[in-house]
Amino acid sequence: MSEIIKNIFTEGVILSALGGLAYPLLTLLERIKQPSAVRIDFKDLTFYITVLIYVFMGSVIGYIYFNDKTGFGVNDRLLAFHVGITAPLIIRSLTTSLPKIKENL
Repeated sequence: MSEIIKNIFTEGVILSALGGLAYPLLTLLERIKQPSAVRIDFKDLTFYITVLIYVFMGSVIGYIYFNDKTGFGVNDRLLAFHVGITAPLIIRSLTTSLPKIKENL
C-alpha cells in the first residue's frame, strides 16, 4: 500500500498540488488588498472546499503530466508548480472546448 502511495505522490504531483494551493491564496491576497472587495467568510465551508478542489485538480493534472518522471531539475520543478496553478484554467478550457452533442428526439 505504501508503495502505491509513493508512486502516486511523486515530486511532480506534490509541486503541482502546491501550485493548486497557491492559486486561491493569491486570490485571497488580492481581495485583502482591495478595500471595497467582498470579504471572504472564513467560517463558510465552501471556501475550504474550493481550496481542496484546486489542490486536487493541481494534483491530478500534475499526475497526468509527470507520471513516472524521475530526476526533477529546477525547470521541471517550476513547470510542475506552474501546472498546478493553471490546472483550474486547463480544466475549464477543456470543458468549454468540447463540442456540444445535439440530441434529436
